[in-house]
Amino acid sequence: MSDLAAPRPGYFAVLALPRAYTTLLYLLLSAPLGIFAFTFAVTGLSLSLGLAVLIVGIPFVLGFLALTRVLAVAESSLLRSLVDPSAPATPALLPEGQDWSDRVRALITDRRTWTSLAYFLLLLPLGLAYSVLMLTALALPLGLLAAPLLGLFQGLPEVSIPGVAWASSHPMALLVACALAGALLLPLTLHLGVALGRFQGWLAQQLLVRV
Repeated sequence: MSDLAAPRPGYFAVLALPRAYTTLLYLLLSAPLGIFAFTFAVTGLSLSLGLAVLIVGIPFVLGFLALTRVLAVAESSLLRSLVDPSAPATPALLPEGQDWSDRVRALITDRRTWTSLAYFLLLLPLGLAYSVLMLTALALPLGLLAAPLLGLFQGLPEVSIPGVAWASSHPMALLVACALAGALLLPLTLHLGVALGRFQGWLAQQLLVRV
């Protein structure tokens, strides 16, 4: 997936980069995705261990492992679509083999099956961290950018900043300065999102793609 050493866009050039916004969308959605993936992994592992001693447990375990591979391909495809369009294609859905018995054996012994489960367990704390961080990072510049509009529609605020005398007598100038600060901070937020997307793509490459 993503290469951590890939060229970075310019500071303001990131505003015109569609991938920055699709990556931001992925990061904001990573919390519910992480909750789903973690719940799937923990529930499947628990039931597999509980049913392993029963005959019915064998098809359940195989179905759970096969579904793990399906979700791994879906996650890597989602990252390819939203985060890194130039990433290499995802690997085969199921391990190759001469017949079904070979494929079933490979499904259980293939390292990628188990590293995919590890990825799903990690996706919960990472997803929550991504979502909270990006929501916080977005709120500050967007709030600063909206300051002049709020001042026009709700009236100019009475501002008193210790050591800055002109702030109280020029509230509109202060609001414009806030908007300029927001315009400077917004590209930084997108750069942060791109960096987090590169890391998540790299992690997916190690755990979902490589065998």
